[in-house]
Amino acid sequence: MNLIYIASLDFYTKPNPSFHLMTTMLEDVLSAGHSVSLIGCAENGVDKHIPDELEKFDTFKYSLIDVPNVKKSAFVKRYIEGIKYSWKVKKELKKIIDDGDVIFVQSSPTVLYTLLFAKKQAKNKKIIYNVQDMFPGSSIASGVMNQKWMQKVFFMLQKIAYKNADVITAISDDMKDKLVEQGVPENKIKVIVNWFDDKSVHQVKWDENRFVKKYNMSKDKFYIQYAGTMGYVFDYKMVIEVARCLTHNEKIVFQMIGEGSQKQAFMDEAKSLELDNIQFLPLESQDMVSDVYSACSVCFIPLKKGVIGNSVPSKAGLLMACKKAIVTSADKGSKYCAMINDNLIGKAVSSDNFDDAINALTYFYNNREKCIEYGENGYNYGHDLYSRDRNMKEYLSLFENCCE
Repeated sequence: MNLIYIASLDFYTKPNPSFHLMTTMLEDVLSAGHSVSLIGCAENGVDKHIPDELEKFDTFKYSLIDVPNVKKSAFVKRYIEGIKYSWKVKKELKKIIDDGDVIFVQSSPTVLYTLLFAKKQAKNKKIIYNVQDMFPGSSIASGVMNQKWMQKVFFMLQKIAYKNADVITAISDDMKDKLVEQGVPENKIKVIVNWFDDKSVHQVKWDENRFVKKYNMSKDKFYIQYAGTMGYVFDYKMVIEVARCLTHNEKIVFQMIGEGSQKQAFMDEAKSLELDNIQFLPLESQDMVSDVYSACSVCFIPLKKGVIGNSVPSKAGLLMACKKAIVTSADKGSKYCAMINDNLIGKAVSSDNFDDAINALTYFYNNREKCIEYGENGYNYGHDLYSRDRNMKEYLSLFENCCE
């Protein structure tokens, strides 16, 4: 089998959660004896676009399209560049389509155009559309698309995108429900969750933890940690409110690790309120994932209302692998919240309830043994569900079935 993989506009250009997911996917496809033809992008100013893990395979080929560096906040310009990228993808796809067996398209706001071009050239080859973020749903939920007319237009365009895919992979049951709500036939959707690399992600003991040593962390402190992108779906207002209410307790420290479009506003507000219990730390390299997540007492994942279903926090599986209890704020009634609460992995509260979030974090502070117990529960629940091995078997089976 030769898999044609069409990457999104920002794939392998700057740090993002898709790196380890898609690198391991392609690595496992290649290791299974198949070949991969990647069409991706090379962003100006970025030195390395293709991981060494993939370059070592003789059966891996790629074509990179030069693209400008455009900020995510510049929506119109970025969308236009996305259309241009799709047009260039069309030309590259034409060169390799005859040798391909199945086409995999990574999600992006301009995926419609890529799917239209791919469908025209597919020659009866199956097209798989991998949805990582629902567009425009995710943009609406995060507050960057408030105009009703614009929402209506993009929902209409996205329905055309769905029709041009033979299979749509969703990364959660909540996302599958959203797709069905928007008219996608249920039998066209396959749920395959975002995995972690169970060969490398694991709990790291405190005395051996590189992140703990780097920041001289103390066992006497209770570390509430968020590590990831501080973008529009991240509810930093929730962190501000919770930290403000717990500022009297000098043993509680909030560690906010990473970058993102909302980080500066977050930092400015924390400074203006003199919240010294919030530490802002830079993003760590990929090889530090286990050390970072293993260092916290409990992880805090605050999400804005409407995010779940349109997007999924990929770090939940990583935290389970590191045996960490999770406190999250998300949409009440979502399957994501039910998973956390019903399996005693942590505590999931409503996005608009600051008091419940404070109570959940205080519960773990006052009951340290529950941090360990809930962390073990998460490991037992998630180790199989979110494992690389299980989910790559699902993808390989899907690819092979699409070739029949």
